[in-house]
Amino acid sequence: MKTDKTNESLSLDGSRKYKQIIEIMIEKIVSGQWMADFVIPSERELAETFGVNRITVRKAIAHLKQRGYLHSAAKQGTYVLPPRSHDSHLLYSFSDDIKRNGGKPGQMVLEFNHVPVSELIRTNLQIPLSTQSILKIKRIRFSDTTPMGIQTSYVKLKPGQEITQQELEKVGSLYDLLEQKYGIEMVEAYESIGARLPSASERQHLEIAADEVVLTSSRITYSSERVPVEHVEMVYPTSRYVYQIKVSKDTFEY
Repeated sequence: MKTDKTNESLSLDGSRKYKQIIEIMIEKIVSGQWMADFVIPSERELAETFGVNRITVRKAIAHLKQRGYLHSAAKQGTYVLPPRSHDSHLLYSFSDDIKRNGGKPGQMVLEFNHVPVSELIRTNLQIPLSTQSILKIKRIRFSDTTPMGIQTSYVKLKPGQEITQQELEKVGSLYDLLEQKYGIEMVEAYESIGARLPSASERQHLEIAADEVVLTSSRITYSSERVPVEHVEMVYPTSRYVYQIKVSKDTFEY
């Protein structure tokens, strides 16, 4: 990763220091002064540069991490993420999604077992040929008591790592469990979206009519180490789930 230090001396208005720091740092990223993989100055250095305390700097950095501009990794510092990670590509778990919309997330585990590795899963998760099985988790996801979708996840863990159905049911979120138990933070995903009519079992689980179209999504999720950890297939009733994507001019290449 690239590293550098800033020598700017900035005078900030006392009541707007936090927002001004965010604006200045975003400008550095958007303008290319801080490019992808650039390791930003330390909290101490930024605090001296901006003439504020480290708590204010830490708060600004946390805000930019939440918006997908920055990420911190042990022994690497805080660095700039690629543009595709910013704002419109924030990665939320299903549980976070439901909470953000005012619901109470829930789940019913249908399957939790190891299965043979298919060629698709092996390719998508970069699984070596010596590994013959992978953890499969199939769940119905709820908002309060309403079934919102069916998720089938294939999770690649390192040797010696293991999660249980009881742990998942207790924590509620797969992403939260992986982060709490092994420090695996999901930060990025590549996703394809489609639509079709539901199968008989999907109609039963989701309590929908045979002619109601379902939204399908296939996602490969990456950890902060840029390692593919999860391949997940998702099915949502279009009457209950809205998929929002922010598109800007910079999204397109001409």
